[in-house]
Amino acid sequence: MGKIIVTTIIGLFTGMAYLSDPFGWLFGGLIGLSLGQVWQLSDRVKGLEREVSRLQTSAQIKRPEVGTSRETQTAPVAKAPLSDLPNAQQITPRTEAAQEADRWRDKRFAKDRQVDKEANSLQFFNKLTEQVRRFFTQGNPVVRVGMLVLFFGLSFLAKYASSAGLFPIEMRLTVIALIATALLVIGWFTRDRHHGYGLILQGGGIAALYLTIFAAGKFYDLMSTTMTFGLMTVIVVFGVALAVLQNAQGLVTMATIGGFLAPILTSDGSGNHVALFSFYLLLNLGILAIAWFKAWRLLNWIGFLFTFVITSLWSVQSYQPQFYSSTQPFLVAFFLLYLTVSVLFSTKQPPKLTGLVDGSLVFGLPMVAFGLQTLLLKDSEYGLPISAVILAALYLALAALLMKKYQQSHRLLSECFIALGIIFLTLAVPLALDASWTSATWCIEAAGLVWIGARQQRWLARAAGYVLYMAGAVALHANGHFYLSGLQIIADQVLSLVILALAAFCIGLILQRHRTVLTHYEMPLESLSILIGLAWWYVAGSIKIVNEVSHEYLFSGIILFISLSSAACLLLSRRLHWPNVLNAAYSLLPLVVLWSTVSFVVSMFDGGSLHPFQNLGGLAFALFAGVQYYFLWLKGKQHAESPASKSTEILVKGWHALTVWGLWLALIWEVSWYQNRQHWSDITSILVWFAVFAGPLLLLMKLLKRDMWPMVQHRSVYKDWVPVPLVLMLLLWFFGASVNSGATQWFHLPILNPVDLAQLALVILMAYAVQQNIMATKAVRQELIMSVPLVLGFVWLNLVLLRGLHHFIEVPYNAQALWQSDTVQMSLSILWSLCALVIMNVSRRQQSRNVWLLGVSVLGVVLLKLFTIDLQDSGNLTRIVSFMVVGGLMLLIGYLSPIPSRAPTEPESDNREQFS
Repeated sequence: MGKIIVTTIIGLFTGMAYLSDPFGWLFGGLIGLSLGQVWQLSDRVKGLEREVSRLQTSAQIKRPEVGTSRETQTAPVAKAPLSDLPNAQQITPRTEAAQEADRWRDKRFAKDRQVDKEANSLQFFNKLTEQVRRFFTQGNPVVRVGMLVLFFGLSFLAKYASSAGLFPIEMRLTVIALIATALLVIGWFTRDRHHGYGLILQGGGIAALYLTIFAAGKFYDLMSTTMTFGLMTVIVVFGVALAVLQNAQGLVTMATIGGFLAPILTSDGSGNHVALFSFYLLLNLGILAIAWFKAWRLLNWIGFLFTFVITSLWSVQSYQPQFYSSTQPFLVAFFLLYLTVSVLFSTKQPPKLTGLVDGSLVFGLPMVAFGLQTLLLKDSEYGLPISAVILAALYLALAALLMKKYQQSHRLLSECFIALGIIFLTLAVPLALDASWTSATWCIEAAGLVWIGARQQRWLARAAGYVLYMAGAVALHANGHFYLSGLQIIADQVLSLVILALAAFCIGLILQRHRTVLTHYEMPLESLSILIGLAWWYVAGSIKIVNEVSHEYLFSGIILFISLSSAACLLLSRRLHWPNVLNAAYSLLPLVVLWSTVSFVVSMFDGGSLHPFQNLGGLAFALFAGVQYYFLWLKGKQHAESPASKSTEILVKGWHALTVWGLWLALIWEVSWYQNRQHWSDITSILVWFAVFAGPLLLLMKLLKRDMWPMVQHRSVYKDWVPVPLVLMLLLWFFGASVNSGATQWFHLPILNPVDLAQLALVILMAYAVQQNIMATKAVRQELIMSVPLVLGFVWLNLVLLRGLHHFIEVPYNAQALWQSDTVQMSLSILWSLCALVIMNVSRRQQSRNVWLLGVSVLGVVLLKLFTIDLQDSGNLTRIVSFMVVGGLMLLIGYLSPIPSRAPTEPESDNREQFS
């Protein structure tokens, strides 16, 4: 192509400089173009001659005989250490000088690379200069230059004869035509000479005849336009015939260019597009006929460019809707012609180039043709999508035919057609349907591309699938079609969202099945696809439930939907042997908790009318619990088969604890709603809340004794962490119930009333929990845990005493009245002393100095109380009784429970001296 460009530019400038006609630049350009074609043709012939000569020479060279005589066989090589060789040298580490030399070499290479980069910028100009040099130094430069000089001579002769008026114009043109004919004849008879001598003469003769006829009809009106066009067509056909007979691509290319220019040069301005396109159709049929025998890429491209460039210019400038019926058939014909040419170019290649594809023509043709089709059908509603579907079907059918006939030899062309078919299918959807269906179709198509890319191990196809899926997701929001206003959603969006979700799940499954062919960057995409699919699925289901389900069943409906969706993920995981989709069920717990929290907050602003177990809510939470624990069981089974990471183990343990707490909170929510609606009495509320807090803890401790899942596999979670909020709430309940006097409407029971009994039950439950080592973690000191039931028991005795005094002596049951009562103060002092007596007696039995010191501490508190509070009113009988009873009890304690002996490692002391 460089040669053609050089000669055409030279011809343009020469024509403008030396030809006086207004179209001198055109004549010069055509002459230069013709000479360039001839030049390129001669180089091709010369190359073929060199190849033939090389093959003849290589055929004469004898092949050396293969074999080795016994005398020339090599003796075995003896192996010896390198150090024993006479010239062996010790390898020493690299010296500093060698390292400096390496650095200098690296700098030199960097400098050379910089020079190469600068040289690349001048590559185009160097190539251009090289083409000019080759024109004058290689092939047959004498003939080339001579033909160029002859053209200039003929031009000057015609100009001189015209200015001097020596001959009429008819004779001048006849002389030029005779000279051109002589060149053709001489060229034909010298066609077998080396260096393309005859082809150069033929090309010059055809160009001279063509331009002579054009000048006679266009500038001098010596013949009609029709006759001029006919003669130019004859010259074109004659040149093509000569080129085909001599296998000369350059000659046929030059003739074809002349053929495409003929109707333009001879146009009378009538704008008869049917005649123009009909003539081009004949020319293209000729190119198709040549393509059946010859794989001439340049000829194909020249025909394609002239046909569609001129057609596009006419369509932009002159097309009217009433021309559709006379234009559409030609566009279809041109498209089918060059589609056939692109297939023939690939199938007619020599064996070494079998399957070669002209990518520019294969992909350029549908782009240009569909662009023109868009212009023709711009006023049609469904014309473009139908055209796109037809093109897609055509390309896919061609791909199937090629794969069936040629198998692997033309695989590249088949894949190109498959890609074009998919592109036009993708394009047809937005042209025919709205954004919703476009989104759905593209996502299904994306899953198909990912599957094909995985099966054929082609990352580019998979990448196209990923991009197309994202485009489909974006298309759903196009033109504002996807909107949320007062929870009113367009109904048909749900189906599109479901398709998006299913397509994402399909992509994830495909990636899981073909994980070995994925690149490093594609590894996280399986989990990401599952996450995206799950998100679309939940959005679609929520929209559908909001629109279709009544408000009363909205809360339970969402929980049922989420639970059933998670159950489906578990089923898919087992049936499809798809481990990663099992992790989708991790979303069940946080989604249910989030939805419940939002619903609870909204209900509070609505007067607290919602409770979790209403309107199938109990069924919803039961299903949630079943699916959640089935998921956790499957995760445990999965980890037993393949050990999980530390973070995964922590996550699973956390999910076990959060599940119990979540169900317990739902129970609390339900009981609180009933309490607000039923207006329970204080005693009833206290007893019910005790059951709500203590029941789960008692059930948990009973289950921990059994050899069952999950108590065995996750014992630390259920023994140490799950009870924590239960115990904390029980402690809060204990101190909250302490302010109640225990008075009931059913019957009068001063001592051991329902509140006393409930608190006693809590003390016993705490003691049982300590005995079962509940919450025995390193985070909490064991002494603190063991002290909880003791402290609660002590507080409970005081509460029983205070409630009894409240009922017997009718002291108001409030802190101020009880504190100011002398009887209460006396009773407390005596009770605390009795407690100290019991504690110190236990220390004597256990010989525990720590327990005895605890009893002494209690006595110390009693003494402090006596001398700070009771002593203020020593004249009161109750205060006197307090001192006397406490003093007597202390004497009894000293007699019954002396301080236990120290441990053997401690120095012994005389206990008697301490109490003397």
